[in-house]
Amino acid sequence: MTQGFLKLQRDLLSQPQIADMYAEEGATGLGLYVALNLYLSHCEGGWGIYTSKKLTAIAVEAHRHRSDVKRIIDDYGLFITKDSRFTSPWIQRQFTKDASKMRRRCATPAHSSYMCAEEIEVEIEKENKEKVDVRVSDDTHSTLEYAAPALDYRSYSNYLKR
Repeated sequence: MTQGFLKLQRDLLSQPQIADMYAEEGATGLGLYVALNLYLSHCEGGWGIYTSKKLTAIAVEAHRHRSDVKRIIDDYGLFITKDSRFTSPWIQRQFTKDASKMRRRCATPAHSSYMCAEEIEVEIEKENKEKVDVRVSDDTHSTLEYAAPALDYRSYSNYLKR
């Protein structure tokens, strides 16, 4: 999801968890929330790296302290953390909408399964050119960088598995 829009709901501040965060953190907290979601929108599957080094990098970009970023992620229930990764329900909804939009577009009579596979392959090639997958093993160890294993997305069912 490297292109397009993230849809911000007009009632964002009326949602209880965000209202609590906004009451305590103010506009800075809301800005960090949006910045974190923008970061996640560029991560594969909407799951970002949740390590001290990555949180520091995000904090530096946002001109905040790492503890501020960590607090937004951990204290308000707005993000889900799992095994040195994190995501948000908002981003997961955005990814789900993109996948369903691709399914609807490919399900129209004007598109044959061959054309859909071709469209998917072009989209994946664009994504692969734009992204570099970096995995951080641990804050105390050296960083391990490698490209994600290439999967065959020529069939639509394989595309949905990613």
